[in-house]
Amino acid sequence: MNNNYNNKNISPDWSQCPEIMAVSASSRLDLEQRLFDLKEKCLNSSDIKQTADNCRQSFACHHLFRLLLVVDISENPVEIIDTAITDLAANTNPCGGSKNVFYGGIALPGKLAFVFPGQGSQYPFMGRDLRLCFPEVRNCLANTDACFKASGGATGNLMDFIYPEQSGKDNGKKAVEEALRSTDVAQPAIGAISISMQKVLQRFGIDPDCTCGHSYGELTALFSSGRFDEKTFLSLSVARGKYMSEAAGVGDKGSMIAVKAPLNQIDDLIRSTGLDLVLANRNSPDQGVLSGATDAVVQMKSICKENKIRATILPVAAAFHSKLVKDAAEPFKKKIASVAFSDSQIPVYSNTTGMPYPASAKDAKKILGNHLMNPVNFIEEIQNMYQNGIRIFVEVGPKTVLTGLIKAILKDQNIFAVGVDASSGRRSGIMDLAKTLCMLASIGYPVDLKKWKNS
Repeated sequence: MNNNYNNKNISPDWSQCPEIMAVSASSRLDLEQRLFDLKEKCLNSSDIKQTADNCRQSFACHHLFRLLLVVDISENPVEIIDTAITDLAANTNPCGGSKNVFYGGIALPGKLAFVFPGQGSQYPFMGRDLRLCFPEVRNCLANTDACFKASGGATGNLMDFIYPEQSGKDNGKKAVEEALRSTDVAQPAIGAISISMQKVLQRFGIDPDCTCGHSYGELTALFSSGRFDEKTFLSLSVARGKYMSEAAGVGDKGSMIAVKAPLNQIDDLIRSTGLDLVLANRNSPDQGVLSGATDAVVQMKSICKENKIRATILPVAAAFHSKLVKDAAEPFKKKIASVAFSDSQIPVYSNTTGMPYPASAKDAKKILGNHLMNPVNFIEEIQNMYQNGIRIFVEVGPKTVLTGLIKAILKDQNIFAVGVDASSGRRSGIMDLAKTLCMLASIGYPVDLKKWKNS
């Protein structure tokens, strides 16, 4: 395949990207006046881009009242400003409204965490729009491709799996999705996009107070915290996917089934049926994933149907996070033992313990080495992060699976959860990014909006 996704020298293309307009003030009355002033400038100026840039330059996240608007190139900014003025006058909160208005009148609610997705979140052309605008994404993807080859990844370029050439036919689409779904490709591919998105957030001054990830995403979370360098991260990602893929090809390595029911009910099902299954993923209070032999998973599917419980057998290569993937876990342990771990710069919460990884490299490697076979207790780690002051959760990577789980886990708490890839590729990735930045800025996080459209 021959595409240009590895070309580092492409000029940034912001021509079809939305504008961010932002006003801030120390009082609500002053904020309303600044909105009126911004409206007048838009009415009297032929250069909306310059008007938007000027207001971003003067925006201050430390002001108590903050209002931001995302304006698509096809939209009239005056109409959106009018909507914001009307909503403010009615004393309503327009944050996240239909016209992409984000408003905040509170102090920063707490600390911020990056959350990284695992296998299953991948899809063809993920991160495509970010690559067109941000040189750090292009550089990261090119470097990732080189590491993928050097680390003995699947045949071909990793970028050709993420950004394939398609015939346009349905069977062509299915083929590229299947190729990207392969464990030895999906994991380093998700990692590449996740760390690219992290680099974009860092451009705007957004850095986490702690991190976590779901299954494979825990590896990305450890990299994000500084436990190992980018080359080591890619090497571990390729090895993890490769060992899991190879192990899945020997005999029955089992399967997994997602069950939509309260966790105590799922536990009761396992006990009452006597099936040799483990609750591998405690994802939310009413959703879990079971791992075990394929026959047992199929039986559980039938039992759930009889009990009118929604259950879906997952398209995975093995019963991950169970004893059935021991053949992958053993060589992965050896791989982990061979790499250098640095001191953690920020806490990384563990799927296994629900608590931050230990500072000791030896102890941290032990937890990561057993990660493949141990269940994922996502609920407990998110609850512990909340208990330690995290109020803002940003999902960094493709899709927003974890964002939904976090909202379910902390449904009775006052939190903010958002995914950088909110539309999962259905709309512009730059629009998704703009909304993420505006949401964070509206609640008082110090986003550097001066960097918008400044490549």
